[in-house]
Amino acid sequence: MYVYYKKDAGRYFGKAEFIRYVKKKTLKTIQKYNMLRFDDKIAVAVSGGKDSVALLYIIDEIEREFPTEIVIVHVDEGIANYSDKSEPIIAKHAKILGYKVCQAKFKDLFGFTIDDVAKYYSEGKMNLEPCSICGEWRRWALNKLARDSGATVLATAHTLDDFAQTVLMNVIRNSLDRLLRLAITRERVVEGFVPRVYPFIELYEKETALYTHLLELDHNDIPCPYAQLSMRWDIRLFLYQQEEKHPGTLYNILRFYQDLLRTVPEQSIELKKCEICNYPTTDNICRAHKLVRMLKSLS
Repeated sequence: MYVYYKKDAGRYFGKAEFIRYVKKKTLKTIQKYNMLRFDDKIAVAVSGGKDSVALLYIIDEIEREFPTEIVIVHVDEGIANYSDKSEPIIAKHAKILGYKVCQAKFKDLFGFTIDDVAKYYSEGKMNLEPCSICGEWRRWALNKLARDSGATVLATAHTLDDFAQTVLMNVIRNSLDRLLRLAITRERVVEGFVPRVYPFIELYEKETALYTHLLELDHNDIPCPYAQLSMRWDIRLFLYQQEEKHPGTLYNILRFYQDLLRTVPEQSIELKKCEICNYPTTDNICRAHKLVRMLKSLS
């Protein structure tokens, strides 16, 4: 019995074959982009959702052959009836696999939860939707957790869908500088940043989701209540439509980005250290703490 039809390849998969495919594709991606090294200490970002849980188990299986260390890093956004559902799930998987969990809360790090942010947004006190602030804080927090844990690399469960959405968002926002700073490999080392890698970057989100369900891995399947407020949500739906009509669209966006990097000279950006937290930034204060200052001015 078939469980999956890969439309862009015109191929059907049975259950066992599909599970092998996802693991093999992840390993090939890691090798292709030189994402992991034999003596790494890997921080795996686990939100508790389907993609991150799948990544944790695949990384665990791959790395058992190597002298690497693995630690789970998790950020609690402070979203009622959403964030609190993930913690026991992550604790369960950490116990099964025998890994330590390093976690932090937005409330402790920045003084606000995303529920607080959403309240200001709904009251019309600011134009930034909650997802924009959440994304910026999450990047900062995961980097901090990875550094504090002594990790040499940070692995996140961003899929091909996520990457294509990010590319298109930067195009729409005319953010060429941010687009060119997206890094798939870990070749460019920036002091203060733990290199970030994306082992699922050549897998569709529906493939990692199916993998999680086929293995019956416990995960938080509650959708974020604020996701539909973001531009990313609209782009996500648009790209799903295009992928359905034109299979391979998401891969084409990834290839376009890779071709772009080859034709544009590598950008030399002078980075400073944030006056508040020492986080690498192009300004005197990093974006994460500029947002904190803005929110404090609204309180």
